[in-house]
Amino acid sequence: MIRDRGLKKWQAASFLPQQWTMLKGIYHDDTKVKKPTLDEQELEDINIIVMESLNYTLPIKVTIWRNGFFINFIGIVAKVDPIKLCILMEINKNTERIMINDITGVERI
Repeated sequence: MIRDRGLKKWQAASFLPQQWTMLKGIYHDDTKVKKPTLDEQELEDINIIVMESLNYTLPIKVTIWRNGFFINFIGIVAKVDPIKLCILMEINKNTERIMINDITGVERI
């Protein structure tokens, strides 16, 4: 019977812990996506849905793009600030500030 190390000898050895942190960073950067550009029709649809949520206190789902990733928020629009270009949303009794330029999509719930 052959008594060798089996698969252990074929597994990669990590000699430096910095290797793993570097590889994790590379994998993290590979999953990032570019910010989509919105056309006039999509911007108009976003505006209509946001104003409906503000006027009728309807919950909406807002998708934003931050640092290469999409984040979803579900809540009610409390205020639209055209000077600071942001939306204040009530999410689980907390107020979240969302920049208008970061919004990539809005859906009615």
